[in-house]
Amino acid sequence: MPRLARLTYPGGFYHIFNRGLNKSPIFQENNDYDKLLDTLTSLLDHGDWLIYTYCLMPNHYHFLIEEKKTPVSKLISRLFTSYSLYFNKKYHRHGPLFEDRFKSRIIQKDPYFMLVSRYIHLNPYKSKQTNNPEDYPYSSLSEYTGKSFRKIINFSKVSLLLGEGENRLSDYLKFVKDGPSYPRPR
Repeated sequence: MPRLARLTYPGGFYHIFNRGLNKSPIFQENNDYDKLLDTLTSLLDHGDWLIYTYCLMPNHYHFLIEEKKTPVSKLISRLFTSYSLYFNKKYHRHGPLFEDRFKSRIIQKDPYFMLVSRYIHLNPYKSKQTNNPEDYPYSSLSEYTGKSFRKIINFSKVSLLLGEGENRLSDYLKFVKDGPSYPRPR
């Protein structure tokens, strides 16, 4: 039975995610994360997509992406085909790295857009990778706070996520930390 075609449209926002085959790690060393993010940066320089939020976890990933003219599936396919070839060669393995093709959910701008962004940014905290989501190096939150040198997030468009105003970053960080899985100050 053939797979259903993905529903995509220019200007659409998507939560993209997938995990390693049998929940196995898809990143084994820091260099693996760096390789994927470097490849992503290169693809974004030559493509037509905007990334608002991302997080790479040891056995899965999340992206919140806006599609422009080129379908988001082209970006994800190029990114993870390249990464899978790199990973398989480096670790002397064969076969698929991921469980299945990536999953995508169409996201409405309000209010789900903000909730998905928070969910993605809290992933490292919820899985005990860090005590503070701002410190996790493989998340766009480190770009938002200036702790990362990467240039994956297009900040000219990020006001859609952060809003306008002088306190927009601190307001967004408060929103993230007010999330359901982050501990409340006592």
